[in-house]
This record gives sequence, C-alpha cells and structure tokens, in this order.
Amino acid sequence: MRQEFYSEVELLVQEPKEGGYVLDFLSSNPVTKTVINRVSSAVNGAVEASKQAGLEKATKIEDSLSTRIAQVESGILIPKDLQTMIDNPDASVIRRYGDRAISREIDQILSIIRAGHAGDSTFELFLSGDKSAKFEFNKESAGRFHSTVSRRELGEPLLYTATISSLDRHNNNGKIYNLITEKVANIHFFNEDFLEVAIPFFQEKKEMVFVGSPLIEYGAFDPDAGDIYFIKLA
Repeated sequence: MRQEFYSEVELLVQEPKEGGYVLDFLSSNPVTKTVINRVSSAVNGAVEASKQAGLEKATKIEDSLSTRIAQVESGILIPKDLQTMIDNPDASVIRRYGDRAISREIDQILSIIRAGHAGDSTFELFLSGDKSAKFEFNKESAGRFHSTVSRRELGEPLLYTATISSLDRHNNNGKIYNLITEKVANIHFFNEDFLEVAIPFFQEKKEMVFVGSPLIEYGAFDPDAGDIYFIKLA
C-alpha cells in the first residue's frame, strides 16, 4: 500500500485486556470502515469454503502440468489469448485476487494456532463495519482454513508473449517480462528438457511466444505477476 494511503486506514490500538490476549483496534475514518467490510467479506468467504472443502487432498502441480501438456499436445485443449482469460476467466477462477491476499494474511496468524505446541489455543477475530462478524478458530478449523486458502491448481492454457529475464537450470524455472501485461512473472518448466527449449530465446534476447498455464491460487488469478507453467512453444 502506498504511504499516502496510511492515514486513511490507521487504527488506534488499545491496551491489552485480560481473558487471553485481547486487543481492540478503533477508527472513526469512513475509509477504514470500507476496508473492514472488504476484509470481513474475504474472510467470511474463506471460512465458509473451508467448512465445505474440509481437508481434501489437492492434486500436485507437477501432475497437473503433465496433464495440461498431454491435453494441449492431443488437441483436447486449445490455448486462449491471455486477454481473453483476463476478460472472461475460466471456471476455476471464482474469486478476486484480493480475497486470496487477505485470506493468506489471516492464515499466517492461524499458523500459531496450528503449531504443535499451541495446545488448545484459539483465535477470535471480531470485525465491525457496516455489519459485525465474529470468526472463531481452533486447531482443527485453522487446519481446514489453511488447506482451503493454500490450494493451488493450473488454469486453462494461454498464449503468452514475453522476453526471458533469467533461467535457473537447477530449479527448472526463471523470470520473464510479459509483453502483454508489461509485468515480470515467474515461469516454471516441467523438466530440464522443457527449459532447454527456452534457452535460445534467452541467449539471443528474442521474444518468445509460448503456451503456458497460469497458477490459480485459492481460486484467484493474478494476470499481471502470477506464476506461469510452460507447456510448449506456440
């Protein structure tokens, strides 16, 4: 967040209370209330999703990438233009990217509750904006929340145009400058053979047009700087 926005969302921290570790935050700024409403909406969505999803096992990204490669090679999936995905997200994109960011911040706090030494510790979050909402977590519900908001899957294959900023043979990944969004993003390769395909474009500093699948995290898609998984040259 830009520094000039800080004053509009300042919260006054009160003295800790007894009954665990209780902290009150207060603000009379109307902009802050808007922020509280936004946070409350995002957390509520994640909590409800975690109740439905439970602790189901997610497919490994490596397995998903292998499937995407086979689907493209066999013609089952036809790559779309990136702009088409931005304007009309695929079915796996079900929430705004900001919801993911907010939920992951809460998940960081809940890591304390999930820790082995936390015992029967609980965490309560009470948000009062236009409406009041109370969220309560114990170790079990904190685990479900983490399983939900950390879920990662690959979106439908897209066409990208980019220049390569760096490549890492050891980890089979690199960084690209996306010429459509004009942003830097991470790119991942299935193995070293796939990375080898990109090396001439890196060495000769040429544009590379390729098919890739964007990473969908907790049902959210970051078109600007989200990770991309390489499938093939276009």
